[in-house]
Amino acid sequence: MLPSGYDVVWSLSLLVVVALLALGAVALVVLIRVALAGRRTLAATAALGEARLELARERAARLRAGWPDAGEADPDS
Repeated sequence: MLPSGYDVVWSLSLLVVVALLALGAVALVVLIRVALAGRRTLAATAALGEARLELARERAARLRAGWPDAGEADPDS
């Protein structure tokens, strides 16, 4: 016995709804992963900025104290 047109329409509608829910769940997981990666990147960038600022403060303190500057890293190495 073949399904009626009414059954086919409801079956297809249900299939579309389930597919959209699955797609929404996948999109939500991807969005959360991207947000967490962005947060980690922002934290790492802030930590690097703080380290750079600390190095600048130490260099300025050495120069004010009259100590020799540590200088830049050797560009040839």
